[in-house]
Amino acid sequence: MRSFPQAAAREAAGPLLVKIEETYGNTLEVNVYDPRCCLWFFDLVRFNIRAEPTWILDGRLLWRGIPTWEELMEKIDGIQKS
Repeated sequence: MRSFPQAAAREAAGPLLVKIEETYGNTLEVNVYDPRCCLWFFDLVRFNIRAEPTWILDGRLLWRGIPTWEELMEKIDGIQKS
């Protein structure tokens, strides 16, 4: 882990991505962007994305870091209802 300090955060995001797929199915499209890739430059600047995981839904910043499943689901449901 010392050689790759963000490994723990990325490993923690995996189960959340699986739960999103199980809960919302095809109603949500999940994209994972690597901030080192210049193809996503506009979104990286727009949302000030650095090394930490950043959750965005419909152009809105939901979360920085790793939320609990309940916190993430509450934010997703809140945006989908509005």
